[in-house]
Amino acid sequence: MSMINSVRIARALSDPIRYKILLLLAHSEEGCCPVSDKDEQRTGLCNCELVAELGLIQSRISYHMKELVEVGLVVEEPRGKWRYYFLNTKTLQEYITQINKDFALDFALMDE
Repeated sequence: MSMINSVRIARALSDPIRYKILLLLAHSEEGCCPVSDKDEQRTGLCNCELVAELGLIQSRISYHMKELVEVGLVVEEPRGKWRYYFLNTKTLQEYITQINKDFALDFALMDE
């Protein structure tokens, strides 16, 4: 398992816009810029879709996406003048696993 920085991920997720972006990516279906690789079964969103969905200007979307990409929660693919984003489920799962490990003892003590 690769090392993740739980604090940096938590900080990235603490922003309501970034949290909403992750929810949008997690629940996205094929968007305006579908993946052309037949072996790929992942879905994501183009930054144009995020601009429309969130009602933010492109520079604000780019700022938030940069934060999510840097902590590894999102994978970015350039496509012409647009960027396409995918939820990095592996990192998200590692984060959830780490949080469960970090706080498991505290939850056990709370039950006593």
